[in-house]
Amino acid sequence: MQRIDTLFALRRLAAAGTLVLAASVCSIAHAEAPYKVEGKAVDKATFNGWKLYKRQRCETCHGPTAEGGAAFPNLVTGLKNMSAEDFKATVLNGRNNMPAFSGNKAVVDGIDGLYAYLKGRSDGAVPVGELQEMP
Repeated sequence: MQRIDTLFALRRLAAAGTLVLAASVCSIAHAEAPYKVEGKAVDKATFNGWKLYKRQRCETCHGPTAEGGAAFPNLVTGLKNMSAEDFKATVLNGRNNMPAFSGNKAVVDGIDGLYAYLKGRSDGAVPVGELQEMP
């Protein structure tokens, strides 16, 4: 009988641990969003990332909505499985046909905002089109 009680206790402990882990992962994922969005208004870093995307002509290859083209990667789907560190390494060091931007001060200084903008597009939070900076 004691063995059955021990098994039940272990099962309850495992179930509780699973719930705690799931809750932690959900809150961490939510807390780590690098952007804030209210309609067409975004936080300063995301807004600057959007401007950087346009000024550096990223849309030439990745399109005005970051959804790529026949020969260029779709950043909206690509950032679903890419960490911020991998994104930064790709932009700064280049990859395949993508040139390295490590020598471009505007990109180096604005890389976090660029990631916030593109991650927001990838998550479906940042809308397509003209954006405004939140007050």
